[in-house]
Amino acid sequence: MAPKFNYPTEIKGKRKLYSLFNGVKNPLGVISGNHVLAGDSYFLRASLTNKKLIFSQDKEFVEYILKQNHKNYFKSEIQSVTLGKYIGNGLLTNNGKDWLQQRRLIQPGFSKIKITNLVSIMDEEIEKAFQPFDQEPEVDLYDFFHTLAFNIVAKTLFSSDIEETEIKELGKIITEVQEVFAKEVRIPLYTQILSLFGIIGKTIKKSEKAKAIIQRVLDKRRNSGEEKNDLLDMLIQSRYEDTGLPMSDKQLVDEMLILFIAGHETTANALSFIFFEISQHPYEAEKLRQEIENEGENAFSTESLMKKSFTMNVIKESMRLHPPAWAIDRQALEDDRFKDYSWEKGTLIILYIAGLHQNPKYWDHPTSFIPERFDDENAKNFAYYPFGAGPRLCIGEHFAMMEMALIVRKFYKKYNFQSYQKVLEKKALVTLRTTSLPGKITKI
Repeated sequence: MAPKFNYPTEIKGKRKLYSLFNGVKNPLGVISGNHVLAGDSYFLRASLTNKKLIFSQDKEFVEYILKQNHKNYFKSEIQSVTLGKYIGNGLLTNNGKDWLQQRRLIQPGFSKIKITNLVSIMDEEIEKAFQPFDQEPEVDLYDFFHTLAFNIVAKTLFSSDIEETEIKELGKIITEVQEVFAKEVRIPLYTQILSLFGIIGKTIKKSEKAKAIIQRVLDKRRNSGEEKNDLLDMLIQSRYEDTGLPMSDKQLVDEMLILFIAGHETTANALSFIFFEISQHPYEAEKLRQEIENEGENAFSTESLMKKSFTMNVIKESMRLHPPAWAIDRQALEDDRFKDYSWEKGTLIILYIAGLHQNPKYWDHPTSFIPERFDDENAKNFAYYPFGAGPRLCIGEHFAMMEMALIVRKFYKKYNFQSYQKVLEKKALVTLRTTSLPGKITKI
């Protein structure tokens, strides 16, 4: 009797055991290695949990899941349940009608017009952060960018209503939660072990502490009666279309925590990779500086930052080589099929964006840093999804691109960065990050 479903090539035997247990420490190496062995899509059955997983770095398959048949796919339990218990039920973890309702409510706050109004806040934080560079030329840019991006999100979300100590505390908690979450997801039965030793309970308490900080900021804003035209004001004033009611405080806090995580984590990691790549490519660094000089006073205007440019090409190419959102997960709501493959309801789909971005089927010289490739008039059709695709395309894409372009241009107008590292270590948690980026800053 023929099998009911036709999954892609299955990873079995020793390679399967290797994948399940080494995927924790080196997920990029394991998944990439499996694609070399099995092709652009492969199947893995998790024996202990009986979960069925399809991994893919095939462009058409990715677009089918995220665009053509997106209604048949929810964010998997990895995010909606496992991550959700730590960071709440906001845009990142929500599904279905609840997600759509929240998306419609929050989307206007991230329009290009709204983001333009936030550029002055970004600029002020960047100028303040750059001040020590003349006196302290040696720096770890990884730590620097995490602090800067976190401050920018804090100020654009909350204006001046959050203290520096609270910002640091939130950053520490978010990192610790990610570490536990990554282990919980990747090691079979690890949830039970973490629960047994009380680690999950302690981590949830840390998350509650983060939410309490945000709640205090929310209470402070309400009690002040001030309007500051920031994202917090927008969230407070938003009303649901069907009821005319505002979000509950619980929902507001969940959304703000998720905006904190998504708004600083991916940007800070991307900036570390961007500056590393520029430091390794002096020709591109000089071309970038020349563009900034040619733009003159307009270099930091919203219009110039968001238009097609070499600055944008550098950012895009770096995010191709090092996508912070290195994988996207979905779970099938019903049985489905694509071309020769078919799979059953409940199957987990892991879209391997890091592999897609360097798949030689779609990219010439896939591991080389070539910003000019994004000059191609067909660039919109590239196998390139650093912010996802379809209805769940990252709501903060324009915010992040504007912020990164502003930071890159303001830095390279005055300074140069020489990395002490020639090879950058990557660590794949919820997002792809490096562990450090030490180097020397010199004034031009």
